[in-house]
Amino acid sequence: MDNRPQRINIRKLAFYLLKHIWIIILCAAIGFAGLYCYTKYYQKDTYTAVATVIVRNGNPNLVNYQYTNANDLDSAVQLMNTYKVLVKSDTVLDAVMKRLRSYDDYIPIIAKYPGLTANYIASTLSMAAISNTSLLEIRSTTRYPDLSWAICNAVADVAPEEIKNVVIAGEMAVFETPVMPAYPDYRSATNRGMLGAAGGAVLAAGILVLLFLLNHKVTDMDSLTDYYTPPVLAGIQRKKKNDKNAATFLLRDNSPMEMSESYAKLRMNLLYTLAGKENKIVVVTSAISGEGKSTITANLAISCAMSGKRVLLVDADMRRACQREYFEYDRDKTGLSDVLIETSTWWDAVLATEWKNLNILPAGHLPPNPAELLGLPTVPVLLKEIQQEFDIVLMDTPPINIVADPLTFPTEVAGCVLVVRENYTDHREIRKALVSAEMTGMNMLGFVFYGEKLKQGKYYGRKYYKKYYGNYETQKDRRKANEFPDE
Repeated sequence: MDNRPQRINIRKLAFYLLKHIWIIILCAAIGFAGLYCYTKYYQKDTYTAVATVIVRNGNPNLVNYQYTNANDLDSAVQLMNTYKVLVKSDTVLDAVMKRLRSYDDYIPIIAKYPGLTANYIASTLSMAAISNTSLLEIRSTTRYPDLSWAICNAVADVAPEEIKNVVIAGEMAVFETPVMPAYPDYRSATNRGMLGAAGGAVLAAGILVLLFLLNHKVTDMDSLTDYYTPPVLAGIQRKKKNDKNAATFLLRDNSPMEMSESYAKLRMNLLYTLAGKENKIVVVTSAISGEGKSTITANLAISCAMSGKRVLLVDADMRRACQREYFEYDRDKTGLSDVLIETSTWWDAVLATEWKNLNILPAGHLPPNPAELLGLPTVPVLLKEIQQEFDIVLMDTPPINIVADPLTFPTEVAGCVLVVRENYTDHREIRKALVSAEMTGMNMLGFVFYGEKLKQGKYYGRKYYKKYYGNYETQKDRRKANEFPDE
């Protein structure tokens, strides 16, 4: 088992985001439309009144001199942060409320808005320095122009005197008094929409990244080679099972070129792995159910038989025998379970198939204890006898993480092939299977990647195959016509 830590693959993440770019665009469009429509049709108009005050660093030691210290301006700018806090203090706000209730110019406005409180006044106020000057803008923003003017004007009247009592070293003086706002504050629905689009896109991208990081499924063959030591023996194209007849998915002479070449590659890599070994028995299994191990085993056996090898396919999944669905033999046929309990011999249980050199040993009748049967002392003797009669023996066993059947005879077989299905098998299940194999001494020969969207090389692509070999056949026919012209 490989102990290399799994890391974030930036390239795969980028391709994943590009693949789902339509989701990001859709969320950006929704964000733009939502914020644009809200700003244009639903958001209430606001009015802002502005008063400008000047902040001075009033050092009492320099009052009688005719010059200003060079640090006075910097000190005044620093004092602004203090003034921003003091303007919203309870002392200043209480004074503002008293001014609003006592001045004749404000009384009609206060009577118009009887629910006015100090907290509300604080929520309407904002302050900002003008560039790097000692000027400070005091703004009051409400939905009513007269109320904004009254609050801003009262703050400008009261704040300098109240702050002077607290900050002795500085002072604030009104530079420009506020005027009644005649027009509502400008707001750009388009700009707000762009902010909504950016927010929607960022939110969608963030969710996609989170889903990518939380996805533990095997998405491609590269992840197997990157994270695990056993090699990938081949990638097999998975077909959607629209036909209920399982036999239609078996490899035949007229099967598509991609299918034949994929299993030929798997066959050659497996035989290369077994080169030099006397034991030619291979266990084919998967981490969990539904990964296509039975289909892979059946077609691998057919491919080996087509190459001239004498092949025995053993349906060792006695709990859920699947090979009878592919090769269409009677479910009551005598098989492996009957051989293990010695009610039949293996040569009597073996069935011939329509493929030359390919024979099948069915699973047999369902026993109550399959794992115990596979652990009987007679199993090594049986396997030794079988492999003397065949060039290669393929055993279709149950998933390795569900039952212990594939791990009961690690020393009697050459090793194990683990089938991994694209976007189905979990990396955590693979690691669990590898740990189980390592602990029992089972030799892991490699992976078979079973996916629907394999990246075919240019040479083995269907388009190139038809182009190249189509031209070859045409030229061959022309040569025959020249050699044997019609009489």
